Amino acid sequence: MSSTSEHEKYTRVWIKYPECARIIQRYSDENEHLHILCNYEAIGLIIIYFNKDKATELHNLCITSVTLDKIITKFILIDISLPSISDLTITDKSNLAQDILRLKDQIQSENILLILEQRCIHLFGFIDFVRVVEKQIEEIKTKYASSTFKLSLESKQINFLLDVYYEELKALETNFQDAAIIEPLRNGEFTAPSYVHDRIEKEIMALTSLCMPINFEIQEEAFGVIAHNECTNLKNIGRQYKCQIEIEKKPTSKIYEIPKALAQDHISNKLTAAAIRILKGDLAEQKVDLVVVSSTSLYLCDGILKKAGESVKKEYNAAANRSSLEPLEIDSGQLLCRKLLFLTWQINQTSQEAFYQSIRNFVSKAVQHAIKAHHTSIAFPAIGCGKYNFDKNIVANEMLIEAQTQLLSANVLLQINFVILPTENDVFNIFQAKLESLQKGNVEINDTQIEYNLTTITTTIISNSTDKQEECKKALNSHVNKSILVREHCQQHVLKKWTQPAINAFYKYCFHQHVVLDMNILIGYCKLSGSKESVTEAENEYYREQTKQSEQARLMAIARDIIWAFEKDDKNWEKYVPELNALIEDAFISKLQTFKYSDNKSVEYVIDFTQNIETCVNTQLQRQIIRHADAGLPPHWMLQTENVARFSLDENSNEYKDIGALFHTTMANKCIVILRIERIQNKQWYTQYNSYKRFSPKKDTEKKLFHGCRQKSVDLIVNSFFNRSFAGVNGWFAFTLRNLCKNKMSLFAGVLYGQGAYFSAKASYSHGYAMPSTQNGERYMFVVSVIVGNSTRGNTNMKIPPPGFDSTTDGDHIFVTYRDDQAYAEYLIVYK
Repeated sequence: MSSTSEHEKYTRVWIKYPECARIIQRYSDENEHLHILCNYEAIGLIIIYFNKDKATELHNLCITSVTLDKIITKFILIDISLPSISDLTITDKSNLAQDILRLKDQIQSENILLILEQRCIHLFGFIDFVRVVEKQIEEIKTKYASSTFKLSLESKQINFLLDVYYEELKALETNFQDAAIIEPLRNGEFTAPSYVHDRIEKEIMALTSLCMPINFEIQEEAFGVIAHNECTNLKNIGRQYKCQIEIEKKPTSKIYEIPKALAQDHISNKLTAAAIRILKGDLAEQKVDLVVVSSTSLYLCDGILKKAGESVKKEYNAAANRSSLEPLEIDSGQLLCRKLLFLTWQINQTSQEAFYQSIRNFVSKAVQHAIKAHHTSIAFPAIGCGKYNFDKNIVANEMLIEAQTQLLSANVLLQINFVILPTENDVFNIFQAKLESLQKGNVEINDTQIEYNLTTITTTIISNSTDKQEECKKALNSHVNKSILVREHCQQHVLKKWTQPAINAFYKYCFHQHVVLDMNILIGYCKLSGSKESVTEAENEYYREQTKQSEQARLMAIARDIIWAFEKDDKNWEKYVPELNALIEDAFISKLQTFKYSDNKSVEYVIDFTQNIETCVNTQLQRQIIRHADAGLPPHWMLQTENVARFSLDENSNEYKDIGALFHTTMANKCIVILRIERIQNKQWYTQYNSYKRFSPKKDTEKKLFHGCRQKSVDLIVNSFFNRSFAGVNGWFAFTLRNLCKNKMSLFAGVLYGQGAYFSAKASYSHGYAMPSTQNGERYMFVVSVIVGNSTRGNTNMKIPPPGFDSTTDGDHIFVTYRDDQAYAEYLIVYK
C-alpha cells in the first residue's frame, strides 16, 4: 500500500498490527464497487484489487491519490491511557480493567480493532465506530476515577482504627481494588472511585463509634517487677478483643530490708578465715593455681609479664586488644603458678560506698572465676596500696571481707592468699590484723537493704463495644495472673541456720532475676514473687541454697553431729549420752549461760557455758567440758580437742595389723622393723577430702597409696596437706640432682609425670624417697587415701591434668594429684 508523506503519519502505525488488515478487508466487503484483497506482510499491508477476470497490483490500476485518500481517511488509530492502578495484563484486575475487557468482548465483531497493553488501549477502525468506543471508555474511566474523601474523624479514632482494625481495613482495601485506605487514613481520608465513596465511608465510620474508655490499674506487686517488658503483650491481648490498649507507666521503687541471721556462725567464719592467708613475698613467685593481676596497675602488669616470658606477653597483648573489662585467664609461662588472671579494677569514686563496692567487685569476680575454673588456690595483690595510695585499712577490710563472703556463699575448697611486698610492713600488718579479727569468728555485714525498681501500669481500654471492653479486661487480668507466680514457704526452720553471707547472696540473686524476695528468718518464712520463669528458677536456687547450707552446716560442725564431753582425767574425755548431748547443744545455741540436768542416778549437775565447767550440785566437784564438732569423722577416731592430732596404734589392734600388712606386701623385704604406726587425725583436712570424695563425678576410684618423705617434711604434711606450694620440701621433690645421679635416675621423678603431688602403689618405690634421719636412722612413709578419678599419662610440662581428667600417672603404679583435697594422709609408718 503506497502512500504519500501526507498519509504516512496515519499508516505508519497501522502496519504494526496485523489485525488492521481485517478491518480494511471488512470495508471492502461492505463496498460493492471496490474489490480488495488485504493481507499483512513483513513489509506492511498489501492491498490488491481484483475483478472476476484477473488481479493486478494496485499501482497498475488507474486509481488516483484522491481515491486512496478516501480509503485512508475512512480509518483512524488512537491511543487511550489508563490510571496506574488499572493494569490490563495481570490476573487480579481492577474493576476498571474488568469493565474495559467486557467492552472489548461486546465490540469484538464490529468494524473496530481494540488492542490492550499494560495501561494503554489502541483503537483502530472506522472513524465513527472508534469515536463511539472512545466515548464509552472515557465514561468507564470517569466512573472509576479515584478522588480523595475527607472523613470526620478525631485523631484518637484514627489511631484506634489503625491499631485495632488494621486487618479489616486492609481487607476493605482489597475488596475495593481501586481504593487506597490505610495510608490516606493516617491523615483522616481515603481515596476511591466516587461510586463507592458512600459504601467505604459507611463501613469505616461503623467501626469508630467508640464507647467510654475503661481505666484498669494492675495492682499486683509481682507484676511490677516485669511490667516494663509486658507492654507489647498487653496491647496484643487488646487487639484480640478488638480493643485498643493505652498504657501509662509510672516508675516506683521499694526498699526491702535484708534480714539479719539469727546467730553469727562463728565456727563457719573461722573455717573460711582459715582458708585465707597473708603472705610477704613476690606475687610472681607464688605456687598457686591462679595469680590475679590487676591490669589497672601498669607496674604490676608489666613486671608479671616480663617474668612470665615473651610468649605470655604476646598472648596477653593479643587478648587484651579484644576485651579489657572481662577476666582474662592465660598460661603462666615461666612462673610457678598454673594460670594468670588479668582483671581490670574499675575504680569508682563517685561515693564512698561505690568505692568500697569497686574493691569488692574486683575480689568477687576473681574468686568466682577461680571457682568456675575449678582452681583450688588463688593469690591476690593488695590493690590500691601503691601508686594510688588509697586508705590501706579500707582496702584490707573490703578485700578480706569479700574474700570471706565469697567462701561462705560458694561453699567450696579454695585457698586465698594475699601477697604483700616484703618492704610494705605497714600494709602487711593492717591485712594481718584484719584477718586475725575474722579468724576469731567475726564477720561484718555490708548490705542491709535492697531497692527494687517497680513499674505501676494503668491501662485504658478503648473499644466500640462495652462487651468487648469487659472481655478484654478479664483477659488482661488473666494474663497478669498467668504471667506471675508467688511462692510462699512457711515453717522453714532451717532458715535460722543460714549465714549472713548466704542471706545476702540469695537476696542479690533474686534481685538480678527480677524476683521480689520477702524473708522472715525468725518465723521461717520465705516469699518469692515475679514472673513464672524467674520465680521457678529462684525457687530452685532456694532449694539449692538450703542443701548448700545443710552441707555447710556439716562442714562448719555447728548444726549437727556436735559432741559434748567431760574430762575424766588428764587427756581422757568421756562423751555425754546422745539424749543429754542434744539437750546441752540446744541450750548452748540458745545462748543460755547455764544448763542444769540430772544423771541416771538423780545426781544434779550445772554446766557453765561461759567457763566450760560442769559442777556437781551435791559435792561441788568441778570438771572441764568441751564441745566437739564431729562433722562426720570416722567412728574409730579418738576424741581430740584440737584440729590435728596423731595417735600411735596398738600393735595388737586389727587396724595396726591391716596397715602393716599393706605396707609389707609391697616393700619387698626392704623394711627391717616397723617402729610405730600413727593415725593422722586432721579434722579439717579429712572433712575437705571427704567432701571431694562425695562430690567426685567418678565414683569408686579411691586408692591406698604410699608417699615417702624426709623427717622434716612430716609435720608440714600432717598440718598442711600435700600442697603444691610445698613441692620443694616434700619427699618427691627434695630428691636433689646429686641424689638422682647417685641412684642412676635419668629424670627428676618429681616432675616426670606432672607438677603435682606424687604417690605410688608400691611401698618399695616410695622407700627410695624416705631418706633416713641423720639423728636416729628412722624413715617415714605415709599411707594415703587418694581419689585418682580419671587418670591419664602425664609429662613434665603438665601443671594441671588435661580436660576431663583428675590425675596423671605413669600407667603403672605412680599417680600425681593436683588438688589439696584429693588425698588424705591416714597413717604415718615410722620404720627402719
